[in-house]
Amino acid sequence: MCYHYSIARTAEEIARKYKIDLKPAGIRPEPLYYHVNGFDHKYLPVVLQDYKSGDLKLEFMQWGLVPGWVKGEEQALKMRSVMLNARAETADSKPGFRAAFTYRPCLVPATGYFEWMHFKGKKYPYYLFMTSYDLFSFAGIWEEWVNHGTGEILRSFSIITCPANELASGIHNTKKRMPVIMEPDSETMWLDTNRRKQDRKLLLRPLPAGKMDAYSVGRLITSRDKESNVPEVLARYDFPELS
Repeated sequence: MCYHYSIARTAEEIARKYKIDLKPAGIRPEPLYYHVNGFDHKYLPVVLQDYKSGDLKLEFMQWGLVPGWVKGEEQALKMRSVMLNARAETADSKPGFRAAFTYRPCLVPATGYFEWMHFKGKKYPYYLFMTSYDLFSFAGIWEEWVNHGTGEILRSFSIITCPANELASGIHNTKKRMPVIMEPDSETMWLDTNRRKQDRKLLLRPLPAGKMDAYSVGRLITSRDKESNVPEVLARYDFPELS
């Protein structure tokens, strides 16, 4: 699962990593997200390939995919909360994700993600990240939905998940899932819809545990009366009972 992650970079920093020219798009820098909760359905940076030029471009889309065939706003609002993630095993066949998998892959820039360990009836938050890259990509898919009541066009995305590696499964020790983290040499292949679906699906695998690290963080991330989108949410916190 992946419902909480961080993208603590500006639009300019993200564009620099993917070699994207922001000027034609007119995108202004967005706030840094040290912690974003999927159920808030924020508009977040997504990298996709331009159909005409083949160049990469940066857009801000709402997290929580709404399929194009959804009929009304009420259904769209209900559906987005159960479409934050798509499973790698079934994303190419489930009706809600199938078209997006085939035609609309994307990269979701991230600096890390959060998961909870269950231990003796309590949950403990952890921050997981790549050791070699401070900015990396989750595999994602996106969709476009038209609200026929207002004429508004909504672009939204899901993050693809897969079975957890040894590190992540020790933390997410109930569901044992993790987001698909793309290595740099796989990013272009994932976005290439001219490749066979079976070949692209093979890219949706756990990142080797040796390329990741993790540490426990404090409970600010789940605070109801304090702002969690602050640098302090990423601070290491050692729980004595986990020693």
